[in-house]
Amino acid sequence: MLHYFTWQAFLVAALILTITWYAVVILLFYRKELNDFISGNRPPAMQPEPLTHAWDEDFDNDPLADEENLIGKPVMPEGMSRLSMSQFGFAPNVKETAIQDDHRDTALGLIPDVLEELKRIFHILDTEHGDKEDFISLFGLVSSKYPKIRNTANQQALNDYIRENLAFEISNEELDKLWI
Repeated sequence: MLHYFTWQAFLVAALILTITWYAVVILLFYRKELNDFISGNRPPAMQPEPLTHAWDEDFDNDPLADEENLIGKPVMPEGMSRLSMSQFGFAPNVKETAIQDDHRDTALGLIPDVLEELKRIFHILDTEHGDKEDFISLFGLVSSKYPKIRNTANQQALNDYIRENLAFEISNEELDKLWI
């Protein structure tokens, strides 16, 4: 039976019923406002009166009522201050970066690269059951690839790392010779 109704008939019926519903609601509940609207009589806009509270009479003569803030003026925590946007920035001083560029390149670029190369060497030695001669030949490529690490504080740290991760013993003299 529902297939006899078309969308057009359904929408027309829904529109008529909606208009009828709103007309009845407006006539029943908003009759006074509708008469004022039609006749052009608009009541003056009044501010709503605040509700009275039982404790209001206790604070009628309060001396602090004139102040804006009962707690007082807010104070910044110790060690903090307000800065304008021009006083705030993230960039380091140019003089400091010129001095630290060599150390930064070594710390951020070379050392992680050398550590990755050493990890590959350790993996190769573990999988192929390599010995000291294999390590010396593989490490010769690393030392020739990264000559900036020679005779720095990082060289000693890398030597300690190598000694910790090798399966065999190697002395400081042998490692120093490998870096040359």
